[in-house]
Amino acid sequence: MRERTPFRPPAATGVSPSLCVLVTALAVVWLTAGSARSAAPRFYSDDPIWKDPESQDASKTQALKISDQFDLVENSFLGAGEKADRHAANVNTVDEVPDSSWFTNRAGAHAVDIDTLVKGPDTTTGPAAGTWTVIARKSEGVTPGFTIRDSGGEVYWIKFDPAEFPEMASGAEIISTKFFHAFGYHVAENYLATMRPDQLQIAPDATVKDEDGRSRPLTEDDVVSVLFRAARRSDGTYRVLASRNIAGRPLGPFRYHSTRPDDPNDIVPHEHRRELRGLSVFAAWLNHDEVRSSNSHDSVLPSGGRQIVRHHLLDFGSTLGSASVKAQGRRAGNEFVWESRPTLITMLTLGLYVRPWIKVDYPEVPAVGRFESTYYSAENWKPDYPNPAFRNARSEDRFWAARIVSSFSDDAVAAAVQTARFTDPRATEYLTRTLIERRNKVLKAWLNGTNPVVDLALDANGELSFANAATRAGAATAAEKYTVRWSRFDNATGTHHPEGDEITVKEPKVTAPAALVSARPDYISVQVRAFHPEQPAWQQPVVAYFHRAADRWALVGLERNP
Repeated sequence: MRERTPFRPPAATGVSPSLCVLVTALAVVWLTAGSARSAAPRFYSDDPIWKDPESQDASKTQALKISDQFDLVENSFLGAGEKADRHAANVNTVDEVPDSSWFTNRAGAHAVDIDTLVKGPDTTTGPAAGTWTVIARKSEGVTPGFTIRDSGGEVYWIKFDPAEFPEMASGAEIISTKFFHAFGYHVAENYLATMRPDQLQIAPDATVKDEDGRSRPLTEDDVVSVLFRAARRSDGTYRVLASRNIAGRPLGPFRYHSTRPDDPNDIVPHEHRRELRGLSVFAAWLNHDEVRSSNSHDSVLPSGGRQIVRHHLLDFGSTLGSASVKAQGRRAGNEFVWESRPTLITMLTLGLYVRPWIKVDYPEVPAVGRFESTYYSAENWKPDYPNPAFRNARSEDRFWAARIVSSFSDDAVAAAVQTARFTDPRATEYLTRTLIERRNKVLKAWLNGTNPVVDLALDANGELSFANAATRAGAATAAEKYTVRWSRFDNATGTHHPEGDEITVKEPKVTAPAALVSARPDYISVQVRAFHPEQPAWQQPVVAYFHRAADRWALVGLERNP
């Protein structure tokens, strides 16, 4: 229930008696309505909800433009979005993220299916062979390329690797696309393809924007200038990243704060969406430093007889060791573009202070760029500039994301890297090993940042079983003990009625008090704490709620860090 400011009637002086009576009557109605709302049940028959309804038509949503410059200033200096230490606002009653136009649950507590991971979002095999018609030169982002229509009529965005780092940007984008799709985000279909220059023909109406932003006809010289800067194979062909055009009416990017005011389904401030808060964990693992509005895309699509807005993550060319047109900078992941403290220290020491990340060694493998796991610290990783959703991330948000990361086995990581089809085996081996080492640091940092008790289940005989996500992932040793408190739960009033004393167990299973089970209440709640000398955060309570349906108990609620 939302907090309200206590009602205070006006002072009697200078106020008519009739007005006082009216105000008092309104106050009674207001308080009565509040009491009625507070009496609403905690859980309903359809809990937990696993799909957001998004029942409103969004066909009138208009396109939005956000410049990188404004996004940088707004997030670095203007404090964009609300900063509030509160739970994510879009989780269901069991503290999970429902499927929506933002996110689809694909990975979680169980190992990722490798075939599904490798397939990713792909629905075709990429651009069709034959003539590719250039309809525009790529003007968005920093990577040179074209917009083409293949011989089958499909539109793709074609990007090239930098000449000094062949296979780097395309490999990073392919690998990261597989991961982010498996995490649960909506992404573009990205393919590796081989292009011959004689495949290209320029459409009569193809255009390019000049330095002043004005459109002019695209010429052969424009095409040659792009190819001149791209990595070319010895046989004269080019390896390209082909990104299939996203379906729907394009709306431009989304912000990582507030809501889109003309989308009636967009009711949760973006900085309080768990999938955007938890994105910080995935970005830290894959070194996706350009997590910004310009690398997102909204489009209007038909859904159930109406139009909805679907939200996508775009452009993973600046992930892993790639910065799209060059190797990743040493600062990436270690420091914001603007940070006052290190800048001031450098000035006061007349440049004698050297940031420690400048001294980090990287392998001389062109297809990798700059990517490492030795100096890397998951907790201290940073994108290019502050992100409002990341700033609001709490331990339970990061725990949720880390559990998804834990579902990627060594074999799954290796399979994702193989999709980049590097010609240098050193690149494949190094990236696989580095990703596994970074994954392990992510799990150690964020599976231990709160109570890692998961998978609570109550059988018909009243035996509770659960698991420890941190120990299961190898991020910590076993807990010394667990404490358990049982209660009958009144769903109508939200009241807990304790049953029996607190129970201490060594193993993740315990039986409910016999009196509680025999009473057959509609709801039972149980609070579990874990204890480990090296993990003080484990002592945070996890509270689970079970509803009785015939002779079985179903988990309907879970509170982490209540």
